[in-house]
Amino acid sequence: MYKIDYEDLSQRVHKLLKGMILTGDLVSGQRLGQDELAAHLGVSRTPLLSAFSKLEREMLVETVPRKGTFVRSYAPKELLDVYDIRIRLETLGARNATERGTDEEIAGLERLNDEYEQIIQSSDPGKIKKHDYDFHMHLMTMSRNEFLTNIISSNNIILIAHIQGLLKPPNESLTQHRGIVDAIRSRNPEAAEEQMYHHLFTSRVCLIDAKLVESNTGV
Repeated sequence: MYKIDYEDLSQRVHKLLKGMILTGDLVSGQRLGQDELAAHLGVSRTPLLSAFSKLEREMLVETVPRKGTFVRSYAPKELLDVYDIRIRLETLGARNATERGTDEEIAGLERLNDEYEQIIQSSDPGKIKKHDYDFHMHLMTMSRNEFLTNIISSNNIILIAHIQGLLKPPNESLTQHRGIVDAIRSRNPEAAEEQMYHHLFTSRVCLIDAKLVESNTGV
């Protein structure tokens, strides 16, 4: 059960709903019934509607007149466009993380990679995707650019919510993650950019080749 028992409900509801889209508890094209969700979360409709508004600005949900609010669906071409944005922006984030991240934060990236190695053994695509998301968001937080971090968070969730299975073998992703961290630890921003570019570009190629993009029929 998802329950909210704290103050600042709209922000907390937003964070929770965003997490539910990330983990697949709310799926692409699903209608978000206000009364049902409000009862499920134990909140009134006011913070729920505020959360919907923010999620819509992040392009994670959409409101269709006279039909309701839905988890937004994306066509395959749109998902490739999202990857193009990530390739451009996350390389900037990797550079900034190299220049601005602390040694403690770099150690955090290394711990995430060690945990990722253990999670791979579970062969659970959902857990693997979630941990991959955590790695990228930890790195973006190190960039000290809140706008960039928020954009990448939404873009990453869009891709996770629409891609069936894994784009490439998780051990390959782990190797690429370690390459990114090595460049950051060496305080080499150019190498960090290059490693991140390679990591995301190869994922984009796999998205095209493997045809793992979910067929979207809209709402």
